[in-house]
Amino acid sequence: MGAIHLVRHGQASFGTGDYDRLSETGHLQARLTGADMAARGLRPDVVIHGGLRRQRETAEGLLAGAADWDCPIECDDRWAEYDADAVLTAARVAGVTADHGTLDSAGSSDEAKQAFQRQLDAALGHWAGLEAFRDYLTTTNSAIAAAAARSGSGRTTVVVSSAGTISLAVAGLLADPEGVVGLWSRLQRVTVNTGTARVVVGRGGMTCIAVNEHQHLERAAGPDDPRALITLR
Repeated sequence: MGAIHLVRHGQASFGTGDYDRLSETGHLQARLTGADMAARGLRPDVVIHGGLRRQRETAEGLLAGAADWDCPIECDDRWAEYDADAVLTAARVAGVTADHGTLDSAGSSDEAKQAFQRQLDAALGHWAGLEAFRDYLTTTNSAIAAAAARSGSGRTTVVVSSAGTISLAVAGLLADPEGVVGLWSRLQRVTVNTGTARVVVGRGGMTCIAVNEHQHLERAAGPDDPRALITLR
C-alpha cells in the first residue's frame, strides 16, 4: 500500500502586492512541517510541488526541515491553483459581486481578510458553474491519479499544493459526485497553511484517511498559545 501526503503551502503574503511568496511565518511553517514528518518516520520517494512560487518555497522548506530526506523534488503544474483574480473578474462581469479586491491588493488586517473571503466565496459559487471549473476539476483529478500511480507498492509521495486544489482532490474522494462542489467549497475555507491530507493507495484505488492535519503547528507553538502558528491566509 502506498501513500500520498497533500500539504497546503505555508502562509503567503496576502495584501502585500505580491501574494505568491511565503511570509516569514510561512517559511517557518514549512520547515516545521518537514521536521515533524521526518520525526514521525516519513521518508518520501518524491516531493512534488505545483508551479507557483509559494508552493515551490514550501517544498524547499519541507526538505530543509526534514534534513535527512534524500529524494527528488519535482514540479507538476497540475497542482498549481485556480486563478483567484480570474474567478473574481468573472463574477464581477456577471454582476455576482461588486467588490474589487485581489490577493495582492486587499488589506492585510483580519477584517480585510474576512471581507475578501466573503467576496471570493460568492465568486467561486458562480465559477463552479463555468467551463473553466470543469477544466480545473479534470486537471486536478489527473494530478492525483498520476500521484497515485507513483505511490503503489509501499511508495510515498508528498505533494505541495494550495487549499483549492487539495480540497477539490479530497472532495472527489470523499463526496458523491453531486456533492463534490459543496464539500470543496467548505474544505478550502478551513484548510490551514501546511495542513495535510493523507490518501492511501491500494488495490481498490485511493482512500482519503485524514484531512487538514495540523497538530505539528500546535506542538511547535507550545501549550501557552497552541494556535499561534495556525493561519488560513
